[in-house]
Amino acid sequence: MATIQSKTYIEYRNNGYWIAETRISLDSIIHRFFKGLSPESIRESFPLLTLE
Repeated sequence: MATIQSKTYIEYRNNGYWIAETRISLDSIIHRFFKGLSPESIRESFPLLTLE
């Protein structure tokens, strides 16, 4: 039987939430989203991110 591995996208560290294995805070992503930026525009602001 095959096992399915899940990927962790968010980490809790230093009293905040961060994109896993980066120095990008989740708050900075959400702030841009609420300003109306598209996923593609947000991704351009943070080259380490993927649209996944």
